[in-house]
Order: sequence, then structure tokens, then C-alpha cells
Amino acid sequence: MNALAHKVAWQAPRPLWRGMQPQQQPQARAPQLLRFASDDFMDQLLATLAEAPARISDRIARFETWRDPPQPADLTDPIVRVPLPAPMQAAKRGRLLRAPVTPPPTPNAQRRLKLYQPAQQRYYVVAGTLACAIPGLPERSLAGGHETVHFVLRRLMPAPGDGEKAEYAFVKQGDEARWQKLAAGTDLAPGEELLPLFPLQHRDEEGRPRTLWGGLVPVARREEYLAQQVVTTPVPLAQGQADALRPPPAPAPVNSTYARTARLRLEVSEPWKAMMRTAIRGTIDLNESVPDGLPDQPAAAAAARIFAFNIQFQMQSWLLLLDLRLWIEDHLPALKTALATGTPPAAGTPARKAWDVLDSATAANLVTAMRDPDHPDDDLKPMAASMRAALTDILGFKDLLDNAATHYTPSVAKDATKRQNWPDFHFPLVGLTVAGGLEGPWATILTQTDPVNGTLDTPGTSGDEVQGIATPRDVTPNAPPALPNPEDLDRFTATLARALPVQPETDVQPIPHAMRLRDVMLKTAGDGGLFVIRMVHVNADCGPLHPPTLSEPSERFELASFFDPEAPVRPITITLPTDTSPAGLRKHGRGAAFVMSDMLCGQVQRAKGLGFIDLVLQVLPWPFHKDIEIGDGGGCKNNGLEIGMICSLSIPIITLCALILLIIIVTLLDFIFRWLPWFICCFPVPKLKGKPA
Repeated sequence: MNALAHKVAWQAPRPLWRGMQPQQQPQARAPQLLRFASDDFMDQLLATLAEAPARISDRIARFETWRDPPQPADLTDPIVRVPLPAPMQAAKRGRLLRAPVTPPPTPNAQRRLKLYQPAQQRYYVVAGTLACAIPGLPERSLAGGHETVHFVLRRLMPAPGDGEKAEYAFVKQGDEARWQKLAAGTDLAPGEELLPLFPLQHRDEEGRPRTLWGGLVPVARREEYLAQQVVTTPVPLAQGQADALRPPPAPAPVNSTYARTARLRLEVSEPWKAMMRTAIRGTIDLNESVPDGLPDQPAAAAAARIFAFNIQFQMQSWLLLLDLRLWIEDHLPALKTALATGTPPAAGTPARKAWDVLDSATAANLVTAMRDPDHPDDDLKPMAASMRAALTDILGFKDLLDNAATHYTPSVAKDATKRQNWPDFHFPLVGLTVAGGLEGPWATILTQTDPVNGTLDTPGTSGDEVQGIATPRDVTPNAPPALPNPEDLDRFTATLARALPVQPETDVQPIPHAMRLRDVMLKTAGDGGLFVIRMVHVNADCGPLHPPTLSEPSERFELASFFDPEAPVRPITITLPTDTSPAGLRKHGRGAAFVMSDMLCGQVQRAKGLGFIDLVLQVLPWPFHKDIEIGDGGGCKNNGLEIGMICSLSIPIITLCALILLIIIVTLLDFIFRWLPWFICCFPVPKLKGKPA
């Protein structure tokens, strides 16, 4: 083993040493963050080091917003754009080296540093000098490939019950990442992400070659960093090294039902809640008062609207029932067998509880509402006896539902021939009664299931815990107290989730990113992220007595989001067509091709037949209300042949439409947001004419 003759130390960039004041000694031992406001930032950095290395003090990052004036360094161009004779270059460099050195700015405790993203035209380079830890701090050169240098990004978060902020390392293992708490900031965590440093060669005022080490700060990865879980148990580097040499047995998979419950919520429960909210809104529209002097909505018109609502809900209900049955097939073997055989599961088991809830859930109160209002005595399709019966039958119609290219509409329901293309039973999960009320199987479910008591919020491993994602209660504005709360369907989700076998979920689809982010935000209490950077020197020849050498932490900083309100604005110019007359617009080529299937083609053609008045009448109450008639769907046809389309469009005209629609939408929504004064600012341009004189 080759040990170093002496220790190494990280210092601030050597060109800054001459300007450091005595009170800035902590800064002299820490790497510095250099800020650039141009896309050619590397050329600017190299040019500054070539001519006046000490001038990098002007590049040290300071707090800024888009309202601040440009910093002095932004107004100068260090790049030599015109070739100069060598004597003149040497004289110019000597003059700059003799100039007084500007001391680096002291961090402002009142205004925390914020780093912006490349999309906001900001780039940040962390820079430092690797020196020998002996008097004079001579520069240390790397001795072969066994010595490497890196930098690490650390997150600062308060420890539980402690106001002091501890450092957390960003650890990546395969596709998984986490923030791992460190026992001390000068340690490395096993598996910690080591970001690359690159050498920056320059000459000091005496002409001696020097090397700075720099690395590009990955500000654009902010969302990735903030979305990772936090682990508060530190792991020493020595333990990680030992585990790498002698890998311990793989930890046993965690028993859980979290991912399977999350899938149930995503595919069944949340769409069901959305249907209930639509039904509640429809109930309110049907029952709310009308202007004075107008009669109540005629019964025939109300019955037609209720029938149209319920037919729409029935189509969606078939699909949700199918998704629920497929979820049961994949994850509830006891209930799957019971549905296939018609034999209830064993008494006293969670699967039996789920069976009883499904068996008792009926839609009998909607039988009349699912009949043709013109022929109220005729049942279009029989109503399934219970939700269990509907789930038993729905699997046989999987291919029919998956291949459906049209909609189940009132006209289809009334046509005996077209009705055959859909399941042979009705069972809407929510619907409007002929009296304008709200009914469905959820009414029975809520009386047969136990309260959730908040356990849907927390992932766990116990079979007594119901694991999933709970959402805040969504109370529809102006809803009568008698109407249900859609969030109560969490009780149905909990009943099925309690019947899940508690087991490893290694073969289950991972939970979505939004759910993982929610869990992280709950654990970090919405922490916006506070970071520091440390530089790292690693000698592979050294053992435990010579661990990696880490620098002091850099100045604390935040990472700005893409839409940070304080961020600088990158200049963007969008040139619209100048000659917008028909004669001028016809000159633009149609180079954008949209490829549409026959189904999408039919939907586009139906949308083209609608006007603005149709959309307005659709949302007005009676007697002004008028339903939009779009038929039962279907694709484009030409002489009976189903066809798709490839359409060629003009991008300039699309851009004009986008601008006009944007202005219209912003103006319409101004009554909610009151944002119009800050939306647009226009300046006159004399003689910018659409057609030449």
C-alpha cells in the first residue's frame, strides 16, 4: 500500500487567494460557485483564466432576480475576438495581472443564494484548488489513475427534534435513488453519486502553470433531486466498502399491499369518484332554480336529459367494472375463485367481507331511469342483480368493450340491433333517478363498509393497515347536503384492500411518480431544498486510515424551479407572418403532416361541425340548454370503406391561431385569476408593414 507522504486539502480557487481578507478565511477553504449568463460560458471561463485569473472573483454567484440590473461581469467580454500579436497579448496580460484584485463577495445572510437553470440562461461552475496540506499550500497533482477528484451535491435538512440541518448524500443504486443521512459532512456515503470535475489550466502572475478543478452544477436536475425518498439512518463508508467486498445476503422483500391498492385507486376508485362528481353536477343543474317568470323544466325534457346522463354513465361503468374484475383476477385469488364458481369465500375472512359488500350492492333504484322515456314500460336491458353479478358477467364482454369504436348513446340503446354490440345487462355505478336524485350501488356500499379512519394515507407492512393514497375531500360547490361525498368511496377501496394477501410486491407495477412524490413531500414537510457542494479527492491506494478527502461546504444555495418567479428570462423571439392577408398566407407551405386513424378522423369531423353557440348552449340551464348531438361515434368512411387521413397544415397559420386562442382564453379566465395586467406588454414598431409599400 502506498500512503501519501502528507495529507491533501481542498481550498478556494488559487487566483482568489490574493484578494481574500482575514475575515474571509472560511471562504478560503471552501469551493466557490462561479456564475455565467451566456451559453458560451466555457469560452468565457477559459478566456478569463488565460488573461486575468483573479477576475473570476467577478463571476462568483450572488443572489439575483430578473428585476436586478446586469452584473458587471455580464457587460464585459473576456474572449479575445480579434487575433493580437504575441507581444501585445503578453503586455495586456501583464497589465491585467498587476491590477488590484477584487476580493470575493461575502455571502449575504439575508438573501439566500439561488441557482437558476440553463433554460433561464444561467450556468454555474463549482471551482476549487487541490493543495498539499503543508505550509504554503503547494498545488497537488494527481499521481496516476488511482487518484481521482469529484464533487458531491449535499442536501441540508433538519434532523427530527433538532433545529440544526444535517447533510444528506444523494445515493444511486440501479434505478433507485435516495437521500441518505450522513453521520458527518466529511464522510462519503456508500454509493453516493460522484459528479465529475475537469481541469482548468492557467498561469499565475509569475507565469507558473496552475490547475483549477471545476464542475458544472446540475441545476436542471432539481425535480429529480426533490422527488427522491429520504433515509434518516446513516451508513458508514467502511461498512459500504466491506459490503462491496463481501456482499451481505439480499434483504428480504418487504411485505406490503401498497402498490396493488394504488393500482385499484388509479384504475377504478378515482374514475368512479369522477363519475359521481359529474352526476352531482348534473343533479344540481336539473334541480336549481330558473329565472323568474319562466316555467319549470318540462318533465319530458328532464326525463330525456336524465336518460342521456345514465346511458353515458353506463358505458363508463362497463369499463370500470371490467377493470375492477381484471384487478381482482390479478390480485385477489380467493375472490377470483369465488366469482368464477359462485361460491362465497370462507366466513370471517376479508375476502368474504368483500364478497358480501359486492353481493349487497345493487342499482335497483335506477331500473326506471334506465328505460327509454318514450316507452317507460320497456326494459332495454335487464339490470344486473348486484355488483357481484355484474362482475361475474363482465369478463365475457372484455373483447367487445376493448374493440368498441363507437359510443353507447341513447340512440344506440333504443336500437335493438345496435344494442347487441354491447354487454347484455345494465348496471350503472352512478345515475340520476327520474325524480332528479342520485342513486347507485355506492349507496349500499357506504352502509356495508367500515370507515377508513385515515389509514389509506400511510404505506405499511401490516395486514391490518390499508395502504394507498388518500385525497382531500372534494365537496362540490352548491351541492345539497343530501348528496353523497365521492371521497367516501375510499371505504370501498379499503374493503377490497384489506382482502389483499400481504406479500412482497416485486412483480407488481410500481406506483406512479406522482404518488412517490407525494410520499416524499409528506416526509420532508414540503422542504423546498437547501444544498451545498463539497469537492472530493479519492486515493484508491489508501485504506481505511486514509479515507477520501472532502472540502469544506460551499455557500448554501437553493435550486430554482423551471417556473421560478424570480428567475431571469431567456430572450425568445417568435416571428409571426407579416402579410396575413389571404394572398400572403397562401404563400406559406404546408409542411406539417398530421396522421389520423379512422376513429380520430371521425371525431375531428364531428368536432368541426360544432360552433361556439353549440358549446355555450350546452352549459346553459333550461330553457336555453341544448344538448350537443354527435351521434354514436364511429370513424370516417368513403363509400362504406373505413379510411384514415393524413392532413398537411401550415405552421404559420397554426401559430396565428395559437396566439389568438391564447388571448381569448386568457381574457375569459381573467375573471378568476385577475392576471391580465401582467399577461402581455406591447411596444410600437414604426413601419413594420404587412405588405411592402
